[in-house]
Amino acid sequence: MAMKTMIEEGEPPTTSQQTAASRASNPVVKPADREQALQIKTILVPLDFSRASMQVLKYTIPLAEKFKAAIHLVHVQPADELTAISRAGHWMLNCADAIALMQDRLAEVQRKHDVRFWPDNCHVVSGRPFEEICKLAREIEADLIVLPTRGHSGLKHIVLGSTAERVVRYAPCPVLVPRGKKYKGAILNGASAGKFSLRKILVPVDFSECSLAGVNYAARLAKRFGAKVCLFHAIYPHHDLIMADRMSGRILSVIEQVQITARAQMSELKQLKSLRGLACETEIQVGYPVDQICAHTGWPEIDLVVTATHGRTGFKHALLGSVAEHVVRYAECPVIIVPSRGGT
Repeated sequence: MAMKTMIEEGEPPTTSQQTAASRASNPVVKPADREQALQIKTILVPLDFSRASMQVLKYTIPLAEKFKAAIHLVHVQPADELTAISRAGHWMLNCADAIALMQDRLAEVQRKHDVRFWPDNCHVVSGRPFEEICKLAREIEADLIVLPTRGHSGLKHIVLGSTAERVVRYAPCPVLVPRGKKYKGAILNGASAGKFSLRKILVPVDFSECSLAGVNYAARLAKRFGAKVCLFHAIYPHHDLIMADRMSGRILSVIEQVQITARAQMSELKQLKSLRGLACETEIQVGYPVDQICAHTGWPEIDLVVTATHGRTGFKHALLGSVAEHVVRYAECPVIIVPSRGGT
């Protein structure tokens, strides 16, 4: 039987008048104005054979059917500290065990959902999990990676613990993290019935070029599902400083001035070509971004959050160091993280 085996809210901004005004006045940066239907042909799902990872697989199957996508499965055996000779024998033993376990666990899923993974789409590898997952994603040209939020002992903190944090950081494609009450409900209802649907997608924006990658991806996804899009911007609650509006002569608080600028930027954002033809609503709230975004993920009509990262070089400013890190942790619905370079 052929088998592919490969050895292996951050700190708030300053409350100075200058920082608040300059951050709010950044213009919306428009990417290339192109229309392209979202294509998901290959989905990669890491498995550790835990109940959580098997649930993610079942959740992914209806999504793959919607896009007529192939699902690839990967199990990573973490590298140990044995000598090269001992490690080779240890690898062969563990590989055989993993293959047998994968066959056993997949048999029921394949029967129930009338799908087939074995052997062409199954991979057992050895090495550092996040490196092997991202490496395989590149090799098979994955369009999406789906990660569980819980797993065995080494993955119990998979979101922002070790493996998933690094997969999200270095993945060459968008990463879907199923989580929250909406995901659990989908497992019990929609996904188990072979259906995958989206009604409304929440898209946090800060009007940067990076966040527009999330907007464009969400728009293309919404068109495939007939979903609505909600563009959401949270204004950090700065201290109540005041500033003069030279045009009107009025004395405005910093928050009032930021709100005026944000409304103008949101109106401009709605004109993106990717949003044309979609039911698109906007919302601007004053409050801590993490709290505001996560509160909205609990709304009954919100089924998904789509947010973006800067990629490797700017990642610390986009996800781990700020808002998106906590959104992935605490959102009450699944989250898709889109790399702003190569992921849209």
